[in-house]
Amino acid sequence: MSRTPQAPMFVREMGLPVRLTLYLVFGLGLMVADQRLDALSLLRSSMMALLHPMQAQLARPFQFFGEASDFFVIHGDLMADNRKLSQERDALLQSMQSWRSLELENTRLRDLLALPPRPEVASLAAEIIRTQPDPFARRVVVNRGEKDGVLPGRPVVDPHGLVGQVTRVYPTSSEVTLLVSKEQSAPVMNARNGLRLIVSGVGSDDLLEVRYLDMQADLKAGDLLATSGIDGVYPAGIPVARVLRLEMPSHTPFARAVCAPLAQTGQYQHVLILQPRPGLAAPVPPVPAAPSPEQRDAG
Repeated sequence: MSRTPQAPMFVREMGLPVRLTLYLVFGLGLMVADQRLDALSLLRSSMMALLHPMQAQLARPFQFFGEASDFFVIHGDLMADNRKLSQERDALLQSMQSWRSLELENTRLRDLLALPPRPEVASLAAEIIRTQPDPFARRVVVNRGEKDGVLPGRPVVDPHGLVGQVTRVYPTSSEVTLLVSKEQSAPVMNARNGLRLIVSGVGSDDLLEVRYLDMQADLKAGDLLATSGIDGVYPAGIPVARVLRLEMPSHTPFARAVCAPLAQTGQYQHVLILQPRPGLAAPVPPVPAAPSPEQRDAG
């Protein structure tokens, strides 16, 4: 006897090719509907609103590493720029100092060139190249010597007044003893009244003195002292000092005048050496003629 076939208890599932085809058709239908009718915009917005916090949290570590990398890169660039700017600043400061030094030197040279010419002497410009390390004598060395025709004993001036005297001459340089040195003196004359005096150094760069001053001498603070020219070394009329004060004696019969030198040796690098002009003697002041008997009778 034949057995009747029975239906299976579970319906058999579709195969993978059929399901893939159905999914593709469904997906293409959704794409066409979204492209043509914009039917899924609300759904897409809702999904993006739900997924955005998760995306932000997942992207946060990458943003942190990116910001950290940018920080170190920017910090390194800033440090390099800072070093470059510091070097440029130092170069500019050095250039500015050189420019200021050249400007001061130019101004001082202009002051030297502006000195009024003296017919009886020739001026020889010289540069101070060294200061002698002697605490008891103030001396400097200039870059002019025998080859330039420098002679011992010649006066040295700057734009403001008498600096000193050439005391030693070498082939290419000379030694100048400053007037402020203790062993130096110069005959001067008071520009106010013609009083003749001798001003001497005291070993200080900013002080001179007139020793053995008569108590009745007409000398006041502020008087200008200039070379008198009677010694034959310093030409007449070179400014030397200005009187600061008079000091009355306590145990001697002579007073003392404290003066400020007008030359600025510590500030100027260039000086002038006054040389005698060849074949030109210093002018001799005329001697007034004795009055005739008729003039004496008329007087």
